[in-house]
Amino acid sequence: MALEIVIIHFLAGAALGLRFKVMILVPAVTLTMLSAAIFGVTRGDQFWSIAVAMILLGTAIQVGYLAGILIRAKIERSERRSQCRSAVTM
Repeated sequence: MALEIVIIHFLAGAALGLRFKVMILVPAVTLTMLSAAIFGVTRGDQFWSIAVAMILLGTAIQVGYLAGILIRAKIERSERRSQCRSAVTM
């Protein structure tokens, strides 16, 4: 179950990276860590289990954001190359 949640947060971070600037990470990571803490406390998990979940989910969303930025940069670079090629052939 935990792996699926980490993958979902990674994909959410990638989606944020494709669309938004870096300042979106502040509310995203805050909301992620806060929700992990609340869910852990309501389930009655131990402190270290909650801390590990918060760290994993916060890291997953940040690494996903980095992946989204890299994908966005690659897309923009390929679009620029195609525009340069079409300008040269005209």
